[in-house]
Amino acid sequence: MHEPGGMENSNLKDVYARLIQINQETFDGAQYDIAYHALSGALHCAATLKDVNYLVEVERLADKELAWINAHNPEYEHSTRSSQERGLRSIYTNLVTMANAKVVILQNEAKTG
Repeated sequence: MHEPGGMENSNLKDVYARLIQINQETFDGAQYDIAYHALSGALHCAATLKDVNYLVEVERLADKELAWINAHNPEYEHSTRSSQERGLRSIYTNLVTMANAKVVILQNEAKTG
């Protein structure tokens, strides 16, 4: 059994890079749910690494991918329009918000730490 958080940072950076690659491949293949989850996994890697640049990249990709979905596939269940019709926010919008919140938390920790 592994200790919580016991993965080396260099390994976690490799996992992050692989998840971003999976995100790109699955998004390009119109597998938006899989792409979202890969990007969400990348967010958690970035947060564990406390890497603001990675978090900003996740935020940018989530925003870019949602904009593409909204323009080209608005009927997708997690597009902004489809989500709003159900009284929800898109999971991609939530991912942007989470990434941004993690950046703010890290910046605040840097100021006080």
